[in-house]
Amino acid sequence: MNSSGIKNEQKSSFCCPHCGGLLSIKKTSWVPPETAAPYLRDIKKAEKQNGIRAGLLARLLYQESRFRVDIITGQTMSSAGAVGIAQIVPRWHPNVDPLNPIDSIYYAAEYLARLKKRFGDWGTALAAYNWGRGNVSKAQNNYGADWLAHAPTETQDYVNEISADALA
Repeated sequence: MNSSGIKNEQKSSFCCPHCGGLLSIKKTSWVPPETAAPYLRDIKKAEKQNGIRAGLLARLLYQESRFRVDIITGQTMSSAGAVGIAQIVPRWHPNVDPLNPIDSIYYAAEYLARLKKRFGDWGTALAAYNWGRGNVSKAQNNYGADWLAHAPTETQDYVNEISADALA
């Protein structure tokens, strides 16, 4: 583990089937920061219970809160009113206490799984988690397959960064 969710590099070597030469490939993989440790057991359990690819929920929660104590405890709130480890907006999600990190982890997993079922893929589910279901649906209706290019830059970055680390 590390302190900032930095990617770890792994180097693999193999023989090229065409020329027989030795090729090396560097692969990076995102690992949660040390501050995520108290939550990882529940994150992994929630992923498994909801059919979420291993590591995707942890990466989403990192994007949302960086596993910072001030965000998890609600001392720091987003401009949209989102609080807690999963950055839940209480008025849109009144059935969960966003300041209870364990409850929020399971709620976020269930919600993300519902979004994936509704939209059909993890990238679109991530966009809907960040930008809202209605906004994503409206963009899809207006722009078709090119809808993400018309989403806010924050949402485009959100989808691209999480996907690169957890879906690649």
